[in-house]
Amino acid sequence: MMETMRRAAKTWVATILVGLLVVAFAVWGVQDIFKGGRDTTLAKVGDDELDVRTFENEYARRLRSQINEAGQPMTAAEGRAAGLDRAVLDDMVADLAVLEEARRLKLSASDDMVRAALYSFQGLVGPDGNIDRDAFLRALQDIGYTEGEFLSALRYDLMRAQLLQTAAIGAPAPRGFGLALQAYANERRVVEYVVLPPEKAGEIAAPDDAALQAYLEANKATYTAPELRGVTYLAIGPKDIIPTIDIPDDAVKAEYEAQKQRYETLETRELQQIVYPTKEDAEAAHAQLASGKTFEDLVADRKLKAEDVALGTITKGDPAVPAGAFGIAEGQVSAPLEGPFGWALVKVIKVHPGSVKSFEDVRQEVRDGLAMDKARDQISDLVTKMQDALAATDSLEEAGKELNLTVRTIPAIDAQGRDGDGKPIEGLPDGPGFLGDVFGIGQGEHTDVSETPEHVIYAVRVDSVSPSALRPLASIRDKIAAAWLAEEQAKKLKALAEDLAKTANSGSTSLADLAKANALEAKTSESIARDAPVNDLSAEVIGTLFATKAGTWVAGPGQAPRYVVARVKDVTRAESPDALAEERKLRSEATTATSDDLAEIYRQEIVKATPVTINESLYEQTKTRGQQ
Repeated sequence: MMETMRRAAKTWVATILVGLLVVAFAVWGVQDIFKGGRDTTLAKVGDDELDVRTFENEYARRLRSQINEAGQPMTAAEGRAAGLDRAVLDDMVADLAVLEEARRLKLSASDDMVRAALYSFQGLVGPDGNIDRDAFLRALQDIGYTEGEFLSALRYDLMRAQLLQTAAIGAPAPRGFGLALQAYANERRVVEYVVLPPEKAGEIAAPDDAALQAYLEANKATYTAPELRGVTYLAIGPKDIIPTIDIPDDAVKAEYEAQKQRYETLETRELQQIVYPTKEDAEAAHAQLASGKTFEDLVADRKLKAEDVALGTITKGDPAVPAGAFGIAEGQVSAPLEGPFGWALVKVIKVHPGSVKSFEDVRQEVRDGLAMDKARDQISDLVTKMQDALAATDSLEEAGKELNLTVRTIPAIDAQGRDGDGKPIEGLPDGPGFLGDVFGIGQGEHTDVSETPEHVIYAVRVDSVSPSALRPLASIRDKIAAAWLAEEQAKKLKALAEDLAKTANSGSTSLADLAKANALEAKTSESIARDAPVNDLSAEVIGTLFATKAGTWVAGPGQAPRYVVARVKDVTRAESPDALAEERKLRSEATTATSDDLAEIYRQEIVKATPVTINESLYEQTKTRGQQ
């Protein structure tokens, strides 16, 4: 199933918005980022063109957001192996096709729509109600967009969303489907089982070198040493400069006063509100309060429910309620107030007072912020100086000497930032850009000056390259022997568990009999759900048990390295505290999923109907240009 908004379009802009929660400041003139010169056209989609540089930039951004099995940013080679480069190209082609169709239908996204989209994301708006310009610029630098590119992409995303959402309306999921989903979600099973420990595998003869070498060859991916590079780099960041910066106390105080709203927690109130058609109606209702009626009586007179009048907890300044609602004492009801939905009487249920952190409480924080700003300014100046020094000397060592910067040499580093022993190397410039540079240039070459998300500037040279290679058996013999033994034990345990299950199913074997005959402990689980972890039982076995009728023995992996033989004893159903609400929720989710599927189908049909030509030769060149 697809994700919200234009989930069907798998937009990279939406991913960035959700991931960063910090975006643009305002809307101004932008240029079409998909247009490029004809000599660099990677794809022609209808009347639009996708420039190869735009694709490469987007692929680099997508790589930075991907994490490999080692928990590190994915390298370009790993991305290609996983098919990410082609997936990015397909997504960008589809986006262009949908955008062209939206234009054909004369859909557009106004500046107000773009601005509203920016303000709709939590975390973008500061205490003053505006988007923080500095945060916007830092976010753009972190994700590698210019202002024009980002806002243009957001505008196009809104246009595509308008089109795809027409197909995402969908029909409501029928109640029978909702009930079936509810029964599926609430099914529970009690399982009885025995666990086969490793010693049940019996004695396993020690392997010879031939067997270990065969195992090593069969598991090359696990035991291949990564490419290692020896590098030299020079770098400096704000944290290196901050200790040298002096911030006068009066400047810290002035900054605190200027930014005081940042340290303010606004008052919130739990409110109820009755809205009336006219001011006169509201005044008449308010008069009834003076003659003895309660706010609750007025709610009943209007035949309203509690949820109809509850506003929840509202922050001071929220435009959804009349401003006068924050001038009423707790427990009181306001005089008629004009709000965004008409004239209303507002009752204050609970007041949560606001507060402001004192200067003493935040003195160090403010001082650090000012020092960081000055350090960033100095870093900006150093970029040009470092570029000039490198251009003049073509030597990192000479440039470092001229600028009084430390030059660091690392004898071996892999694409995940680990040394030759697989240990993380501390103190590297932050972000994946540094490692991308290390593995994106040839031996003897150095990069130009680059800047990381944390504003560390650096230049790096590759001194040596040790290609990836299968590790010699002699260097990891103990590790291979242990892995070989574990695999052999697993094979024997699996065979034994399958034989026991087959034998038990051929007769009327009870749990007690099975356990006694094989000197195993009989166990019975609590009532378990499909996706709940259970001691002794793996997710694979639980899935099998929920797909098997009660009473049938099955075999499968337990908690490694053990195996289990198990069967369902009882099938039960969990009781929901609010079955009707649960059913409605499941039906709503099913309706959303169906709508998203319809949007995806529509997207695919638009792409099919759009003439698309891809320059495969140019695409192949992107695989080798700057991506080792």
